[in-house]
Amino acid sequence: MQNLQALSAPVRTLWSTVIRFAKSKDNSSAAVKTMIFSMLILVVNMLTGVLTARFLGPTGRGEQTAMVNWSQFLAFCMSFGVPSALIYNAKRKPEETGKLYGLALLLATMFGGLATLVGVFLIPYWLRSFSSSVILFAQCSMMMCPLIAISQINNALLQVRSEYKQYNLFRYLVPLSTLLGLAILILTGNMNPYTSALAYLLPGLPIYIGVTIRMIRLYKPKVKNSWTQFKNLFTYGMGSYGNDLMGQVSTYIDQILIAGLLRPADLGLYAVAVSLARMVNVFSTSIIVVLFPKASGLNKEEAVAITFRAFRVTSTATFLAAVMLMLIAPFVFTLLYGQEFKQALTVFRFLVLEVAISGGTMVLAQQFMALGKPKLVTILQGVGLALVIPLLSILVPKYGLTGAGIAMLSSGILRFIFILCNVKFVLKMKIPRLLISKQDFQWLRSTMSHYIRKKPVNG
Repeated sequence: MQNLQALSAPVRTLWSTVIRFAKSKDNSSAAVKTMIFSMLILVVNMLTGVLTARFLGPTGRGEQTAMVNWSQFLAFCMSFGVPSALIYNAKRKPEETGKLYGLALLLATMFGGLATLVGVFLIPYWLRSFSSSVILFAQCSMMMCPLIAISQINNALLQVRSEYKQYNLFRYLVPLSTLLGLAILILTGNMNPYTSALAYLLPGLPIYIGVTIRMIRLYKPKVKNSWTQFKNLFTYGMGSYGNDLMGQVSTYIDQILIAGLLRPADLGLYAVAVSLARMVNVFSTSIIVVLFPKASGLNKEEAVAITFRAFRVTSTATFLAAVMLMLIAPFVFTLLYGQEFKQALTVFRFLVLEVAISGGTMVLAQQFMALGKPKLVTILQGVGLALVIPLLSILVPKYGLTGAGIAMLSSGILRFIFILCNVKFVLKMKIPRLLISKQDFQWLRSTMSHYIRKKPVNG
């Protein structure tokens, strides 16, 4: 009996620690919980990728990717920085959040409609190597753009409100619904590139609409007499737009260009490689969600310090994960996707390094966003990204998928160097150390022990 009680004591302590951590709303807890959800999302996305690769093959996977990517790509590209502007201005002036949200919704609807028109006219030209039915489906999918744009605004507002539980839950439900939809299609024998594309596009609709209705009820947004708020949104938004655009272009430009330069089967191989490589991005994307709102309320020294600490911790975890993933990749490609997808192994190795470096770059970019200097990040990132388009155009036709990997990695390295130069010459600060140190481990330990030291709440 005494042994059982002795055993149960640490179990009770661990359980109470987990409960306190789950209920906590501070930044470290929010970041870790976001990372956990991001890992769950990655697992779900990996399963959807396995199912589509297994049941559609490289050509079908390439067609499905082409039909789905355009609406997401253009909706994010034409955000014009409004989500970041909403976070920045609402954190600075919380009393104006209602007006800011109303204006952001209006702008998102307008820009989403513009993205729809651009996509409808551009897709037939760019996807000319695909069948007419694939092109028509991709054009129809552009009707999703306004709702996708509005969902970005809602996500920004959830971050402003520190509602990371809801934010993460909604992010998880969309891919989970896609996975369930694909499973139903397979079981009923209706799996093909078109039905699988619908399984990717439709699950977000009820969530986008439901969150928008909730936020409208909470804030009752109005756009009258909001010129000052509009000017603040527009000024910061256009300043940060380039940074947002570069991030989105970096995410999709490789697949968009490959769709126009190579066969559908090559796009299918590349889509699988990039999907698996982006698994290591979970650490940086999770910390960014919390870092930007947190750093927006700090002075320059504090913002730089907290950003570089976040960079060191997340980059260490990211590169360790990248090395492990590269080691097991030969077995993963064959086991999960099938022998025919093993051709993507070489480009995968380039891509996983690019994802790790680019993730660290985006973490470091948050200090400039938080200090009201988004234009500087835009310019410097743009220089690096401007190289990737000609590099892809030159290397992909000559070296195929391997050329795409080299181009993406080169661009990622240059953007990382530019961000560091920005710290030294624009912020006029010495570049903090880049490698994790004993102090960082001590900070991590003290952060986690904060929850252990708290006394359990009785009752």
